[in-house]
Amino acid sequence: MDISFFREHMFFLFIICIVCVVAVICLYPHNKVQAQQQKVGNSDFGVVYINPDTVEAVQKDNVYYLVVSVEEVYTDKKFLEQLRSGEDMQEAVSALDLYMFTNDGRFYCTPQRFVIDKNSKVCADLGGDVQMKPVDERIITDIYVSALKVLENRQRFQSMIAK
Repeated sequence: MDISFFREHMFFLFIICIVCVVAVICLYPHNKVQAQQQKVGNSDFGVVYINPDTVEAVQKDNVYYLVVSVEEVYTDKKFLEQLRSGEDMQEAVSALDLYMFTNDGRFYCTPQRFVIDKNSKVCADLGGDVQMKPVDERIITDIYVSALKVLENRQRFQSMIAK
């Protein structure tokens, strides 16, 4: 393999690294992870949180993307009942997704999705979808805005420290 292979696939290698980070986050006890999370709002099935530590800006071919880990803690009893009827899903409580947004926040994809149980273990790996879709739900817009604010605050803090 030559260096051009890595240059051409650097973006996907970075996504794989982010997926690994999300997987490690899944292995921490749930109460520790939740302490790090920031509430975004309510979805159709529960409460949505982002993990500020996972917010990153990535660049590929002079295009920037915003990447963030999102957990949806399910509160809808009917939905939980249906979800828990599946094999290995009896203890499911939430979903952990990796979201990647275009710089303008108009499009997104979910390169990785997991269902998490009450012990913060992965019940199911739902795979992912790297096809960009238009943002068409308010909660997805709220995820983007919250992640962007985290990134802006982090950059503001770093520039204050640099002075």
